[in-house]
Amino acid sequence: MGQLVIHRTSPDAHHSVTLTLVGELDVGSISEFCDIVVRTLRSDGRHLMVDLDGITYCDNGSLYTILGIRHATDHVGGSLAITAASAPVHNALHHNGLHRVLTITPQ
Repeated sequence: MGQLVIHRTSPDAHHSVTLTLVGELDVGSISEFCDIVVRTLRSDGRHLMVDLDGITYCDNGSLYTILGIRHATDHVGGSLAITAASAPVHNALHHNGLHRVLTITPQ
């Protein structure tokens, strides 16, 4: 289990927040990501843009957690989009079929 660094922008006028993740997204780090998402949704951020270009490893459970986060953002009238995906994330999304249900914007 590796280190995860998360950079968060302040909400803009449209309640959009960008979360940029760098490192490994796995069972040891996904809870930190979830905590930041919860704090963001409780504050002024409803539309999450998640940059996963700096992720060097991503396990399947973390991808399904991101799907659950997408459902949570929908519930509060927001949205979640993956704005960039590293090769490991891209491959895992396609391997699990999650590229069909998560919004992934082109890089």
